[in-house]
Formats: sequence, C-alpha cells, structure tokens
Amino acid sequence: MLRGTIFLPLAVMAVTGADVRAADLPWDAPAQVEPVSYVQICDQYGAGYFVLPGTDTCLRVSGRVRADVQFMNFGSAPSNWSERDENDVRFRARGYVYLDAFTETEFGLLRAYSETTFTSDSDTVRDADTSSDTVVELETAYIQWGGLTVGRTQSFFDFFTGATYGSVARNLSDDKVWVAAYTGSLGGPLSFSIAAEDISERVNGTFDAVTTTDGAGGNRWPAGVVALRAAQSWGTAQVSAAVQEARPLSAAAQSEVGLAFGAGVLFNLPMLAEGDALALQVQYAEAALSYIGATDVFDSYYDGTRTRKTTGWAVSGGFTHYFTPTIRADFDASYADVDTPRGAPDQDYRRYALDMDVAWTPVQGLEFGVDVGYANKNPDNEKVSEEASAILRAQRTF
Repeated sequence: MLRGTIFLPLAVMAVTGADVRAADLPWDAPAQVEPVSYVQICDQYGAGYFVLPGTDTCLRVSGRVRADVQFMNFGSAPSNWSERDENDVRFRARGYVYLDAFTETEFGLLRAYSETTFTSDSDTVRDADTSSDTVVELETAYIQWGGLTVGRTQSFFDFFTGATYGSVARNLSDDKVWVAAYTGSLGGPLSFSIAAEDISERVNGTFDAVTTTDGAGGNRWPAGVVALRAAQSWGTAQVSAAVQEARPLSAAAQSEVGLAFGAGVLFNLPMLAEGDALALQVQYAEAALSYIGATDVFDSYYDGTRTRKTTGWAVSGGFTHYFTPTIRADFDASYADVDTPRGAPDQDYRRYALDMDVAWTPVQGLEFGVDVGYANKNPDNEKVSEEASAILRAQRTF
C-alpha cells in the first residue's frame, strides 16, 4: 500500500497588537510550537482517501452541488404549460455529501458508504408556499463485508438506469431500496447475487371493483431477487428475476404473485471515443409493473371473483458519445406495452420516450448541460397524451 502525506498543522498562533515582537514574549516562541502532525494517504481504493487518525480505516469525503432550471411538461393539455394554477418553470438547488470508508479485516474488506442529498425546489403549484423548504434525503447507505451487502442501495434487479439527465421518465427499472444481499463469484467474469429487497416503493396496488377501493396491503414478505452478471473489457451483461407478493388493500381480494424478468448488455466502445458506451435491455413484469417503470397503472384488478394481473414489457437503451474529451452527448430511449385485465379502470397502453442531453466539462469536476425529452402515451380508448420537458444544468463535483 502506497501512502503519501498531507501537511496539517495542529496549532496556529494568532497575535494582535500594534507592535508585538518575539523578544517581547515571556517565553521562547520557537520552543513552544507544537510538533506538526500528518494525515496518511491511502490510494489503493482510488484518489482522495486518507487514513482516519488512530484507525485502520480509509475514508473519502466528497460532494456535489447541482443547480437546475426545468421547463416542466409543455406537451399536450392538460399540462404545466396549459394549466393556470401550475408553474411551468421549476428551479432546483441540490447538494450531495458522499462518505466512503474501507477497512481491511481478517475476514475480508469492510466498506461503508452513504449518500445524503439536500434539495430546495421552487413551487410547481402557483399558490404553494414551500419554495424555501429544504428536503434532506438519505439516498444511499449500506455496509459491504466480503460478499454481503446490507442497507439502502440500487436494486440488484436493475441494470441500465439511464444515461441522460432525464427530462422525461423512461420505462425501465430504477429504484433504490432496502436490501440484504450476497454476491459471489462463479469463476472468470461471472458473478451472481441473491437478495431480499423491500417492496414499499415497488408496489402499485390492486383495484377492487366490488368495494371500489384501491391500494396495496401491508407488506408481509420482501421481494426475492436473483441476478447473474458477466463483466469483461468489452462491457457487462446481466440477467435478473424478481418475485414479490401483490397483496390488495381490500380483504375480499386474493393476493397474487408478482414476477419480473430482465436481461441487458452494455458495450464499451473505445474504438469510437474514450468513454463511449451503448446499453440495451428488455424487461417483463406481471403484477409488479414498477420493474418496467410503469407506476401509473394498478398491478392487479379484483373483479369480484378473482384477482387478475396486469402485465407489461419494455425495451430500453442508451448511448454515450464523446465528441471531444470535454464535450459529450447522451441519448436514452424506451418503449413499453402494458396490458390491463378486462374491466379494469386502467386502459391498455403503449408508451415511448426519448431523451437527450449535451454536456460540456470545461474543467475537471465542472459541468454545464442541456437536456430535452419527449414521451408519447397511447391508451386503447383514450386520447393520446404527449409530454415534453427540458432541463438546464450546472454542476460541480468535488
């Protein structure tokens, strides 16, 4: 392990007065200066890590400040653009604090990681008075020890979660959840993960046609997730599956089993430019539609006799290209097809979404970018709805 040093004086002497000289002091100043102390640098985990004094732990403290101006939905009415009681422009300031700690133990490498955000948004509703409120969120916080991961992190089902700023939502699985997982090697480039995951943010609920109630019942079991991964110099590939309970809020409706499957591949394309990459994936879900990014439809429908499942599939992908080392473009696209049970209040629909950004990094850690997105949703027996949005962003990572 290579280590360097950062000079950190532990004491600073401040003297005030019109004319104070060393000879005027009642003691020998040089002899009283505290010895300097040093903080050790540990670089085996990357740049920016230092040894916490008195411990064997390497810590990195980093952060990010992001300022966005978003032109909200200016697509087909009703939208932010057409409604008088909604603001079309949203301003956002967000700060990030990242803590990453590594410790070597006799049983393997121990890691703890957390990401906390502080967000202040302008109001999207005209008469609201929350623009001065700051929302603090613990985005990620987990412990890894050997192959064990416990805490809040990205779902092990997820693969490609988007390359752009995301002016409009794409139909793909992208959720941070509470997990308890084990990851092991199968030899060579292959690895596997098996996880138990919280489903609180994964359920869309059931509609009961008899009582006209809707919603999801309380969780009784976590979701079970398995994933198989391959990683080599050309890129990565993954197949994954999830199973969870679709439990209605209404006691009259029976619970169903929600299922999801996904497969994806990401290609590194250094032959085009350093940092270029292409990702493609397909995902299928029944009674668990959040796994294809469809959160606007019930997972199931109780018709008075049985609970019937909503099903859907989605394909999505993204591409990143660097025109120069400081200018890049990102592109995302997705298409989803959702099939609801006969008699359900939700309509079958098809939806496609396109999103693109262009970013400029004039100096390391500083980025300016613009993102535009468009989505089109086509229900079976309703009017087509269109969504359009744009983001202007300035971001400093340090």
